[in-house]
Amino acid sequence: MKSLSTLFRHSATVASLLAASTVTVGLIAPSASAIELLPPQDLETEINVGVTGSASGCLDANKCIDPSFLPWIKSIESLVDETSGTKSRLFIDILGETDSVYDGGSLGTANLKAKDIGTTPSGAWFRPSETNADGSVGEEQGQLEVGTYKFEFTKIIPKLTIKYFDTESTNSTGVPDFIADMLEINSEAMLISGENPVPAGEDGNVFSQTWTDVSFITLKLGKDTGGTGDGVDFQLIKDVPEPGTVVGLGTLAMAGGLGLRKRNKKSDAS
Repeated sequence: MKSLSTLFRHSATVASLLAASTVTVGLIAPSASAIELLPPQDLETEINVGVTGSASGCLDANKCIDPSFLPWIKSIESLVDETSGTKSRLFIDILGETDSVYDGGSLGTANLKAKDIGTTPSGAWFRPSETNADGSVGEEQGQLEVGTYKFEFTKIIPKLTIKYFDTESTNSTGVPDFIADMLEINSEAMLISGENPVPAGEDGNVFSQTWTDVSFITLKLGKDTGGTGDGVDFQLIKDVPEPGTVVGLGTLAMAGGLGLRKRNKKSDAS
C-alpha cells in the first residue's frame, strides 16, 4: 500500500503541473485571431444565392461565384424578405472605392455605387441588392441593400461575429427571431455580445453581434419602404484560437503524465 506521504507527493506534482500549465498558456497564447468569411478582398463579384431570372443565377455569368467558394460556408440561400416581398441578390463589394456595374441584359443593370467618403468602412463587405419578383434589378438599381439570407457552415463555428454597416431603422436588421414565421439560428447558438435586433444608429454606423456555436444562421438586412429604405451591408468574422494554446496544454499534459508514471513505477518498485 502506498504511504500517505507518497500520495501527497503525487498530488503536489499534479497541482504543480496545473499551475505551470496556467502560467505557460498565459505566456504563449495571444488573443484569438479572426478570419473574415470572404475571398481575397480584391475580388468583387456576385454570389449565386438562388435568385431566378438567369441560367447562372447571377446577373453577369462572368462575375459569379458559388457560395462554397467562400471559407467555412457550405451554402447561402436567399429567402423572401419581409419588407420587399422578393428574394435579393448578394454581392461582395469593396465599399468606398469605384462603382461596380453588373449588366444583366434583359434583367437590367445593377450599379453598385461607392458609398460616401467619410462614412464608409474599409475592406470587402457582403452587399444585398433588392430585386423584382422575376429576379430583375430592383427600382434602386442595386442601391437598396435589403435582403434575407440563410447561411449554412461546413462546421460549427465556436464564435461568429457579424458586423452591420449603416443600420438606421429599428426592428429590421439582425437574426430574425423578432419576425413571425421566420427561420432562426440553430437552437444551440447563443448571443453573447451586442443586441438583436440591431438598434438604429447614425449615418455610417457599424454595429456588431457575436454568437457562439453556430452551424447555420439566418440574417435579415435593411428595410424596403417602397422606392427607398434602409440599406445595410454586413461582414461575417470567425474567431480562431491560437494554435499555441492547444499545443502548449497538450505538451504539458503529456510531459506531466510521463513524469508522474515514471515516479509511480519507482515508488512501486521500492
